Amino acid sequence: MTSRAYAIFETGMQDVAKLIQLFDNLESQEHRQQYEVLKRAALVMTTTAWESYIETYLHELLIKKINGIQGSFAGDFIQQKFEAEIKRLNNPSGDKVRQLSKEFLRCDITEHWKWANTEPAQARQQLNHWLSKRGDAVHSACESGNPQKAHLVKKDDLDKAVRFFRELVKVTDLICF
Repeated sequence: MTSRAYAIFETGMQDVAKLIQLFDNLESQEHRQQYEVLKRAALVMTTTAWESYIETYLHELLIKKINGIQGSFAGDFIQQKFEAEIKRLNNPSGDKVRQLSKEFLRCDITEHWKWANTEPAQARQQLNHWLSKRGDAVHSACESGNPQKAHLVKKDDLDKAVRFFRELVKVTDLICF
């Protein structure tokens, strides 16, 4: 059974697939040059789907953890503190996910990020790489007069990012307490 967070991720990834399909369907190289923005948008939407996923998933896990004390002073305090931290989570890197999960769940969920040829440290590093690339795509690509910045996201890299986030979410969603 998948989490509600997983369904939210999949909805976001449907939009990513549409953007990629639009780019792939462009007929000429000239059109592809003009619409590089589709690849940057797809990367931004992929990382946004991750952000929505991890925020919701951590919240779901927290609710399970405090199930017996919800409505009490302690339960309300924990939930309010968590919600304040989540509001400040605008770039869910490996370190930030590790810190939040250790603090509120008493478990480092990033240690469960293992799949074929990927260990937790590599997954955290790769996550940080893609989030940095997102930042570059959002901030640097808007610099006028620099055509190289417009081609920041290569199609092959975008495909790798999509595969990475799908795997990351899949293994994260298996974690339960």
